[in-house]
Amino acid sequence: MIIVGLLSLFIINIFYLAGLYNAIAKETAKLVLQSIEESDNEEIQHRLNVLSSLSDESTQTISIEKSGKDIEAGMIAFSRLIKEVKLKIHQSIDSLMPVNIPVLDSLIVSNFKKKGISARLFYSEIVDLNSGTVIASSHAAAAQMQDNFYLYEYDTENRHAYKIYTASMTVSVLKRMSGILATTFLTIVLLAYAFVYFIRTVVRQKTLEEMKRDFTNNMTHELNTPISVAYSAVDTLLNFKQGESREKSRQYLNICIEQLSHLRDLVEHILSMSMDRSKNITVNKALIELKPLLMQIVSQQKLKTEKCVDTVIIVLPENLTVYADKTHFSNIINNLIDNAIKYSLVHVKIEIKAYFDEKYSIISIKDNGIGINKENQKHIFDRFYRVPYGNLHNVKGYGLGLFYVKTMIEQHDGEITVKSAINKGSEFIIKIPVK
Repeated sequence: MIIVGLLSLFIINIFYLAGLYNAIAKETAKLVLQSIEESDNEEIQHRLNVLSSLSDESTQTISIEKSGKDIEAGMIAFSRLIKEVKLKIHQSIDSLMPVNIPVLDSLIVSNFKKKGISARLFYSEIVDLNSGTVIASSHAAAAQMQDNFYLYEYDTENRHAYKIYTASMTVSVLKRMSGILATTFLTIVLLAYAFVYFIRTVVRQKTLEEMKRDFTNNMTHELNTPISVAYSAVDTLLNFKQGESREKSRQYLNICIEQLSHLRDLVEHILSMSMDRSKNITVNKALIELKPLLMQIVSQQKLKTEKCVDTVIIVLPENLTVYADKTHFSNIINNLIDNAIKYSLVHVKIEIKAYFDEKYSIISIKDNGIGINKENQKHIFDRFYRVPYGNLHNVKGYGLGLFYVKTMIEQHDGEITVKSAINKGSEFIIKIPVK
């Protein structure tokens, strides 16, 4: 409905602008004719001045039969003479001195500028409308003929007219419409931007709802697993007389402790990630020697998994340190290695490199896992986001690990990037500023 409404508004604006263009084009044509008429008047005055100066120089009196009184009246109050008198004056002057077409052209150009008409004047002609012949012209013989012209009949008795050839008036008309065109264009751009912003907001809200739903499902599953295991262990002790054996009792109680501990970790993790991201998280930075820490984390991760994990740790120099909060930095590395194991096949290969440049300590963690396509890479650090892997349901989680990783790296004024391709593994690169 919004798209239809915007298109309708756009079409209405097009029709309105087309009507406005036609109206301004007609008005411009009237202004052109007014300019020609005024230029004709000024050209007559010019010829009168020329004749007057010639008369003074030769000390002769110019006698004009039947129209002398008209000429005298035209020189006294030319602008107020009626059309018939002007016609007689024109005919009388033309009989003594032909129209000076170059002067007429320059006067027309001047009047065009006064009236805001920006179209170029090519040349002018005096034509006989009865016979269609050209009496005089200001264009060269080799000049290219033009299509756009205006006719101004100045001698209705003899049917003589000026034929003024100009460039297209489209540019001139559009300049006069520039204000309304600019505001209309700006309005359309603003509406289009608002519509795109609205659609993006709706899509984001939809995505957020889907992510929340997935998070709820995953969280329910994650919380239900330790609860179910602990419940089963206690039920076995109470109802199946397994508590009579000291060894069995210890075994089932240890299962309960492990599952409750896991449940506590899950709850704490969720609560810690529920904090507003904008709140400052305290980080106690210190210099941490990387190689022992990496070896310890890798050793712990190998104990937790049943997969075969081969790791290569390269730290240059051997005593390389990183300036970070030990607890949070350990959690960052743990999360990345845990993901590398989770999202790899049975035989896991992990390569960890650590080095530094002038500004950063750099840690790279590369695996041979199932990889992440480019479309999903831009979302993997979002809260609750989990990459969809079709029918793969054996990987547990609730989409907070990488969000935590990115949040804590930013708290260290660092950055994290990912390079990945489907079935070619992933590489996460961490940069932490040196002390």
